Amino acid sequence: MRAWMLIAVVMLAAVGGVGTVMADSIVGSRHDLSHFNQRGYGGSPSGPMQGFTFNDYREACVYCHTPHNGSPVAPLWNRNLSDPEGYQMYSSPNFDSKPGNAPDGISLACLSCHDGTVAVDDIRNKPQFHGWADSQVHYKMDYMDQNRGSQSCAKCHSRWGGGIGGVNAAHDASVRYLTQDLRDDHPISMAFPSKRVDPQFHQPTVSKDDGGRAFENGIQTYEGDKVQCATCHDIHNPDEDNSEGRDPFLRVSNQGSALCLTCHEK
Repeated sequence: MRAWMLIAVVMLAAVGGVGTVMADSIVGSRHDLSHFNQRGYGGSPSGPMQGFTFNDYREACVYCHTPHNGSPVAPLWNRNLSDPEGYQMYSSPNFDSKPGNAPDGISLACLSCHDGTVAVDDIRNKPQFHGWADSQVHYKMDYMDQNRGSQSCAKCHSRWGGGIGGVNAAHDASVRYLTQDLRDDHPISMAFPSKRVDPQFHQPTVSKDDGGRAFENGIQTYEGDKVQCATCHDIHNPDEDNSEGRDPFLRVSNQGSALCLTCHEK
């Protein structure tokens, strides 16, 4: 836990130049929401985004982490969570290892943004310093509907909202709107199958002291030896220009199906 606190402190200290993208860092990346709002300051020529779309806490880490009274689902977790009973989980008659009835652990933490039921600025503990800015709007990562069209990221970030590429066009983020229907996504919150359960899986080779295991290339399981979102995605280490073939936030490149073949014997 102390290591995570140190990471948070170092990252917060680095945010003085929040407009600058730092290599191999969350600062300035798509997971740095303070950086998103910075683009709207002073009427900057930022294309579709000319102002606040959620509270600007003016810190990179606080949208996800807090040093005190965090949620136990992930280290120092600062976000309010979705109802874990509201999900439809992946299922298949060809599966030997079954996902649980609901997401848990770090996957539930990721879904607190990506399932679209909680606003991206909906956090447990707001900053006590630096005078953060209240936007009066609270966007969610979901598709537009009649009840929330004005505060949905899809208002701009979808093909029907203008995310079709070109100069000053918002990118299409629809693939990131996971919703609570997870039947069309890679299964999560399930135990990694042993050779006895399914011989068509490679086994992690490195033991970990947090209840999970890891492969030599960094792909890892989590408490209960479970496959979670962060098994394949490294939340803090973007590759946004895809120079390493890891965008979006993959732990390793999937060129030639390398990431998939880490676990699956094919």
